[in-house]
Amino acid sequence: MKKLLSIIIPTYNMEALLPRCLESLVKAQGAEPWLEALVVNDGSKDHSLEVARQWASVHSAVIRVIDKPNGNYGSTINAALPVATGKYVKILDSDDYFDTLVLSQFLSKLNDLEDKAKETDIIQTPFTNLGPKDLREVVRYNTMGRQPYEYGRIYELDDVLKDGYIRFFLMHGLTYRTDLLRKIEYKQTEGISYTDTEWSCYPVFYAKSILFLNLNLYQYNLDRPGQTMDPKVIVRTLNQQTVLSDNMLAYYKAHIREVSDIRKSWMKQYFENRMRLLYKLYLLDTPRENFDIEAMERMDQHFWPICQDLQFHFVLWPENKLLRFDYIKYWHRFHKRWPVWFEKINHYVDTFARFVYVKVFRR
Repeated sequence: MKKLLSIIIPTYNMEALLPRCLESLVKAQGAEPWLEALVVNDGSKDHSLEVARQWASVHSAVIRVIDKPNGNYGSTINAALPVATGKYVKILDSDDYFDTLVLSQFLSKLNDLEDKAKETDIIQTPFTNLGPKDLREVVRYNTMGRQPYEYGRIYELDDVLKDGYIRFFLMHGLTYRTDLLRKIEYKQTEGISYTDTEWSCYPVFYAKSILFLNLNLYQYNLDRPGQTMDPKVIVRTLNQQTVLSDNMLAYYKAHIREVSDIRKSWMKQYFENRMRLLYKLYLLDTPRENFDIEAMERMDQHFWPICQDLQFHFVLWPENKLLRFDYIKYWHRFHKRWPVWFEKINHYVDTFARFVYVKVFRR
């Protein structure tokens, strides 16, 4: 029997957290006939493979295990997609989990689409960031607290992209129609981390429709030391971010001519923001004691001419948007970072602005 939803679970050295992840799936009421969980063991050095196989032996109708040599994140997606049997596919990292009750509701909504002979290329759902000290932040596709689209309604994707709002096309909130990914021969970069950004971007070039559901399914664990989003790890892996950005720009240049004018405009904004974030990682997020001016020079000399050729226009203001000073402009003029005193002021303003934003718009 063909499944409705395939969940790809990349797994590397996650023996401690994988059971929580899998339990959140198999305990969903009525899920078994419709759900497939593909646990992809990426050459783990701990007992992750044994844990996955134990769960698969008990829940064979839902869990399948793929064992492969280590190839990093993208390789697990590339290994799972060709064998996924679900009409729709979603990624769930093995240190995260789904809200079990919401998963049952989500599958019910997918069933409704089948009953009404409808389908959509993208399903967008809220997700929760789980931070330290029980901090919970719900992330929605909205504009300053306003939900611009009706839940439960399928939209033409161009009608959504024309609003220019790029921020919440993020892996944790996205589900795709599997055949869309196969049609575009979707592949993720292998050998590096952070390629979930490709998952959030490449299918948007060709998807035709999107459905918004008010189901807070994905619970994103941001409180695990050593994970790829740990600031210390990001600093150590800046070269991977550079490779990823290079690959994404290559995809942009190869495919942008094939899309609508609305999508061209949206993609231009998306990739301008991607490049802004890359400069932010180098110029702002890297601690001063780890700042490598030669690496920054190499990155800038490689990407800035490309950005100019593609007519990308972006600035790097502080996140708070209150201090309007462009870090990139400063770098190009003086070839050094902002003074320490300014970064301290910016840090305090950022902290205050984010506190206010979360309290007002992300309750």
